[in-house]
Amino acid sequence: MSMKKSQTESSAVPINNNEINRERLAPLQMDEIKIAGIEGGGTHSSLIVMDSLGHELAHVKGPGTNHWSLGLKETSTRINTMIEKAKENLGIPISHPFNCVGLCLSGCEENETNDQLLKMLLDEFPNASKDYVVNSDTMGSLKTGSDRGGIVLITGTGSNARLINSDGSTHTCGGWGYLIGDEGSAYWIAHRACKYVFDDMDCLEKAPHPTNYVWSAMRTFFHVANRNEMLSHLYTNFSKSSIAMFTKELADGCAKNDPLCKQLFIDSGRVLARHVLALYDKGDNDIKSAEGGIKIICVGSVWKSWDFMKKGFVEEINNKGTVDEFTLIRLKVPSAIGACYVAADKLKLDSFVKTYDKNSEVFFHYKRNDN
Repeated sequence: MSMKKSQTESSAVPINNNEINRERLAPLQMDEIKIAGIEGGGTHSSLIVMDSLGHELAHVKGPGTNHWSLGLKETSTRINTMIEKAKENLGIPISHPFNCVGLCLSGCEENETNDQLLKMLLDEFPNASKDYVVNSDTMGSLKTGSDRGGIVLITGTGSNARLINSDGSTHTCGGWGYLIGDEGSAYWIAHRACKYVFDDMDCLEKAPHPTNYVWSAMRTFFHVANRNEMLSHLYTNFSKSSIAMFTKELADGCAKNDPLCKQLFIDSGRVLARHVLALYDKGDNDIKSAEGGIKIICVGSVWKSWDFMKKGFVEEINNKGTVDEFTLIRLKVPSAIGACYVAADKLKLDSFVKTYDKNSEVFFHYKRNDN
């Protein structure tokens, strides 16, 4: 999930627009080069280390690294801790810095705060890495699955969409956090399910389908006997990720043919398609006219329920009539690999091999009049 304050969209912003140039600590030796990439979300993060040829050397998992919720100091500390753990796993002295670390983190959409994070890492943890590239989590996902531009559509705990043209220019839709948006995400689905139950039982607004299954699943999942006991989960002990996990129970309800659960996922597909529609016109012709149409890299656990979302997604695309063809792609590897690719690009490593075809797979293709 991405949480941000504001963003200036540009028609020609290079991918490395938020780097801070500085003199390197030492000349690079090809046989010693080690780069890392961090895929950072609001709930958890992962770091992968690679050598100059693109071989994976280590994989470390860590906590969330969204600086809007943690602050820059805590975020930089967590990044450094993950780097040190990777070095320990590889038998590298903590004092020996990586050559470059690509940071593709939730919340890193603004150049100003990205530069602040980069500067803090250099000042506070000078032995972590000689260089960094800071970008949003969407960039890591795109770089993992495509050597060209496309749309990254994230729907996990939260949701976010970004279109990245082949020249590096970007446009976003969503990603404002659960208080403003996160439409189509696991939290959005779970919260909506709970709201249907509360409103239906209050006779405030009738749910579109019976709430029996959802209310029973709520009581079991949250260990409550009535709605009053739900208040601690919604306020006193509120956890966005914990509420989002309830969506898995709703997916089980779809498999059991519960109409309200099925409606929730259809609506999720519909609103996620609107993210694509909002961005499509801002894409350059080369990525829209590519074989298979515009590529949409789908990231996040909600995509596991595509079969239940498909109806709403396709109907929304059909009704709008502006998108003629697209291909949905899922990653088979962590987006931290794409963050490594970003770091390799910064160092201009000609020896570095990127395995896009092995990193992803197509799970749905749409062409107007064929669907």
